[in-house]
Amino acid sequence: MSKKKNKKKNIEPSQPKAQSSVTNQSTSQVRLSQCMIVKNEEKHIERALGWAKDIAYEQIVVDTGSTDRTVELAKQQGAKVYHFEWINDFSAAKNFAMDKAEGNWIAILDADEYMIPEDAEELKNILDKIQSDPATAKQYDAIDNSWAQLDDNYNIFAVLTNRRVFRNSPELRYKGKIHEAIWIINKSYDATHLKIMHTGYAQSVYNETDKRARNLKLLRDEYERDPKNPNIMIYLADSIKAEGTEEARKEAEELFLKAIKNDIVADAPIKQLAYDFLIPRFSRNEQITGGISKKDEALKLCDQAITDLPENIDYYYFRAILNNQKGNFESARDDLTVCERAFTKGESIPATRVLLSNPMSLFFQQKIAAKGTGDEQGLLKSTTVLNSMLNEAKTNISKTGSYILNILLYGLTEDEALDEFAGVHDFNDPKELMFLARAAKESGAISFSRRVLNIVEALMK
Repeated sequence: MSKKKNKKKNIEPSQPKAQSSVTNQSTSQVRLSQCMIVKNEEKHIERALGWAKDIAYEQIVVDTGSTDRTVELAKQQGAKVYHFEWINDFSAAKNFAMDKAEGNWIAILDADEYMIPEDAEELKNILDKIQSDPATAKQYDAIDNSWAQLDDNYNIFAVLTNRRVFRNSPELRYKGKIHEAIWIINKSYDATHLKIMHTGYAQSVYNETDKRARNLKLLRDEYERDPKNPNIMIYLADSIKAEGTEEARKEAEELFLKAIKNDIVADAPIKQLAYDFLIPRFSRNEQITGGISKKDEALKLCDQAITDLPENIDYYYFRAILNNQKGNFESARDDLTVCERAFTKGESIPATRVLLSNPMSLFFQQKIAAKGTGDEQGLLKSTTVLNSMLNEAKTNISKTGSYILNILLYGLTEDEALDEFAGVHDFNDPKELMFLARAAKESGAISFSRRVLNIVEALMK
């Protein structure tokens, strides 16, 4: 699978220098107000303001009770700083910030988010294009962009879609105390080739904060107040599953399903959280689920997800997994082709939580489909690419472990998985086997790890 060079680029930003937040706006009809709400963000505030220095008409920071140097640093960067007493309502705080904006467009990002310089400049160009034409100036209320999730090394591990740039209009304000959203009146401009980088769910950042407990309390209060709201059900389920226990996952499953089947239809981008949990969970092999199969329900959810979110290739991928398991190999091949082309033909990184971090799984499923359809050329291609990737990952615990877990969850028995790795790893070399055992253990494939260790023990006798 060929990728554009910039897709592997480490996008850690440099720290900006302090300067005036008002740039040369004389030739532009766009006045972009950057707004954000913050609390104890001294680690991120300079970067959060720095990305927009060259395009912002003004920068507005609303502090909700910082006890560190956040306010001091924001003022040093030239931002207008206001104070807002926290009332457990994200919409109220963000709307307060937007009410302070004097520009005709607003970009409202969190302190753990930023844009790279090229995308920031392109955003300004798009806004200029919209604003310079009287017809489009009235046609669009917002900009749709990609939302790239970054790991601790500033590498992208998932790409979603969201909306953070809006026309400054009193009618366009946030709703919802948590997981707040703006409801637009007119169209939204498709600029999903632009990425907002998000570090908030990198493990180190997540461990530093108490986001999960805070969100869970607010969402349980919201759900009690509005028990028929499917969006709140989904957000609550998403927070519950993060507790990590099977009991929590079962509670989340019930809530997700209730929201999906609700008479009131949840917003498609929010439903993605439900699809991303339910589809992989229902697609797993029966030996993992204790003989319980929900694959027919998973297939229906895939169809529904593709209708709601056709740009997200994960649902084509899982539908292919399910069709491979059912023996519908041609249908699986077609969906896998959609996935591969999204990487090789697309102008930007495709929307995916699964395949970006583990592309080997795509070629594994392609190998199954090619074998099932009798496509010898396709089988040779997928096998060659997959073996090459596995060889490259021989020293990468994370990639190998992720692949092991994936093929066990969605394709092979443990015996078949051992045969799969025997074609790449030397099963007479204890070091290679110990690597496989460790990779399997760290990914959660404990039983498979024990199987490999048994082979090591037999060799050492």
